[in-house]
Amino acid sequence: MRFLRNRFSGLKPYHSAYLTEGTILNSNESPYGAPQELMNYMKENVGQLLVNRYPDTDSTKLIEAISKAYDVKCENVSCGVGSDELIDCILASVLDEDDKVLIPHPSFSMYSEFTLLNSGLGIKVPLKEDFTYDVEAMKAVVEKEQPKVVFICNPNNPTGCVMAQEDIEAILKLSNGLVIVDEAYEDFASESISVIPLIHQYDNLIVLRTFSKAYALAGARVGYAIAGKELIDLIDAVKPPYNLNLFSQMVATWAIEHKEVFRANAKKIISQRAYVVESLKSLGFKTYSSEANFIWVELPDGYFEALRERKIYIRQMAVENKNYYRITIGSPEENEILLTALKELSV
Repeated sequence: MRFLRNRFSGLKPYHSAYLTEGTILNSNESPYGAPQELMNYMKENVGQLLVNRYPDTDSTKLIEAISKAYDVKCENVSCGVGSDELIDCILASVLDEDDKVLIPHPSFSMYSEFTLLNSGLGIKVPLKEDFTYDVEAMKAVVEKEQPKVVFICNPNNPTGCVMAQEDIEAILKLSNGLVIVDEAYEDFASESISVIPLIHQYDNLIVLRTFSKAYALAGARVGYAIAGKELIDLIDAVKPPYNLNLFSQMVATWAIEHKEVFRANAKKIISQRAYVVESLKSLGFKTYSSEANFIWVELPDGYFEALRERKIYIRQMAVENKNYYRITIGSPEENEILLTALKELSV
């Protein structure tokens, strides 16, 4: 790619197979489709969408609904095309050339990607051997390097570990930069671990949330940030206008106003997570503690390919030259398909 900047020479175009058949457990999506109530609402209201006009650039109704749901002011909320756009906007707004960004490893890949794209330098802090956060190591890096941005994915993708609130607060107090707590999977935690209530206490805290997971709206591509007004203004200063389309604003607004409809499915996933973990352990596979809608597991060589041949799709990820596997918790039927296949392969 002859016109690509030198610092991006290692980047490759992102492609992902669009899977619609088989047992799809590789992308942390919800196994449950949009509720019938939402479909009925869309059918009744789609004719009112002014598709010949640009959408509300401020996503006013959606932001009002989010602010009400979390008991914050509208000035404390910004919406993006998934959390990805908001991560990009945050980094674009604060990073100068070679500014440092603390990124746990392994964690959400887009932290590193957007750091590179915004000319920053990522400092990866490995998780412990049991794939939990090494809080002391992170604190040491914050004290020594004072990165412009610290990322904490809570629960962490792809391992499912969580960081306690007191540890997050310790990092917030040590850091002169921004601390981004990504709560994409918080709805699947056994108990609430959200730090949204702390946004007025810490002026360097931004919390990210999404409609892609527990709300089963990955295709609508809606995420949001909650923070103090100064930080929301910082995001909005670089965010493209008209970023969220009419459809996305409509379905996300309905979803947050009817969040109780989605809680039942989140509880099913939590219950199934416990069942799948115990089943994997009984088959002799090593799993790691997870508070997300997926689990982090070790499998023997060849299992990934064997599952794929059966159209069972999971995510293979290498850490320190060793393969691990992230398995999304599916519906009970999908989970049984996976477990039956693994049992047969283990014979």
